[in-house]
Amino acid sequence: MQSSDIQLNGWFGQTQPNLGIQRLLFNSLIQMDVATGEPQPSLAESWELTDADTVISFVLRDDVSFHDGTPMTSADVIASIETLRTEGIPSQVKSVANLVTEMDPVSDTELTITLEYAVTNLFDLFEMMPIIDDATVDQLLLGENFNGTGPFLVDDYTPGQRVDMVRFDDYWGDVAYLDSVTVTAVRDSQAMLTALRSGQAQVAVDLAPLDATAIRDDPAFEVFNAPAADAGYYVASNVNVPLLSSKEVRQAIATAIDRERILDQVLGGNGIVSSIPWTPSSAAFDESLQNFYSYDVDAATAALEEAGAAGEPVKVFYDANSGIMTGIAQVVIFDLEQAGLQPQAEPLQTADFLTRLRNGELDGLFINVHGFGQLSPATLVTGAFPFNANGNASQFDNQTYKDLANAVRVETDEAAAAENIAALNEFFLDEQFVSDLISSYHTYAISSSINGFEATILDYPILDRVYLD
Repeated sequence: MQSSDIQLNGWFGQTQPNLGIQRLLFNSLIQMDVATGEPQPSLAESWELTDADTVISFVLRDDVSFHDGTPMTSADVIASIETLRTEGIPSQVKSVANLVTEMDPVSDTELTITLEYAVTNLFDLFEMMPIIDDATVDQLLLGENFNGTGPFLVDDYTPGQRVDMVRFDDYWGDVAYLDSVTVTAVRDSQAMLTALRSGQAQVAVDLAPLDATAIRDDPAFEVFNAPAADAGYYVASNVNVPLLSSKEVRQAIATAIDRERILDQVLGGNGIVSSIPWTPSSAAFDESLQNFYSYDVDAATAALEEAGAAGEPVKVFYDANSGIMTGIAQVVIFDLEQAGLQPQAEPLQTADFLTRLRNGELDGLFINVHGFGQLSPATLVTGAFPFNANGNASQFDNQTYKDLANAVRVETDEAAAAENIAALNEFFLDEQFVSDLISSYHTYAISSSINGFEATILDYPILDRVYLD
């Protein structure tokens, strides 16, 4: 169970509606080791970087077929990159794919990809990009044909309700134990909890943490924290809104929010408070900056008054289908009222919220969760929708930020890279166009009848080896 229907154009980036289904349907060229972040073989058996890391040559597996029986070849990899680069296809690694200047299909199982210049987050592209069948990509984006290479194939799709999948017996890896998997949209967390307890369902994606707390000590269930720990909850500002164009106002808002309350009351203690966007496992994480912004309503009130913002109205947008986002919004709205603003709740349905987020059409504050704090820092600053220096949901357009993001993207010298990250953190804390609140996890509440449950570095569940008692 998950809180919303799948997103049909969201396969090429990490997106909440596809979290539970992505790795069931598709594979990527590589799969990063969760513990080390190092790329491991998947559809690609091996690879070699040459010419100052501007050329990468892949050797593909020769035993992979799509669900319709069509063999996977180098032409499908090329088609996947071309599709990802298409306008209107959202992806946090589009900027990497756009650096590709040449793709040479040496043979069905070999290809060479040439980049305009080397970047530090190249392998994030090959982890995130699913390999799709060129012949059916248009049908995939319409929800009419889901022709992947993954361990399960789609048997039936009922838009807005459910995806029914069955085991793919010709899977290139170990054939799954499970006969079938059904992914159902259940928009109410309490309804998810009831379905778990009744045995109607075995897994709930991102069950509201307080509901998860209700089963955390029950031996019949387990709350599985995705090991990448990359759920960064935040409130961001559309800087084109006059009130939010002032960084002093944005700093005051960051000071007005009680992160500890959000952590305890909304997330059930699942995570840590943090003012920076990186996970603790990232080399970019600086523990000394974790509490840079701490709750101080008096200081926030004084700062808003000094900025001439006291009593000003501000919209607060959030995904109404998410119990977590709704809970965070309630705390944020209360805290902003205490600091002297007039926040106005703007709940949206998931699809509408995500579309407006990506198009920069949320004209106020907006609450959401970002990932990518566990990947290369370059992916967050050049691809994550709230942070992308070349066009973000906050409409924050700043040349200094673009220069910093590019430096993080291309610098490989360890000492220079560390200096760039330090400068970037200082910039984030000063500008506050995104105010990070909590570094947490995507969670899966699972029945104890499930064995062998795992997740990728992008938090996608791996059900290849799962079996039921």
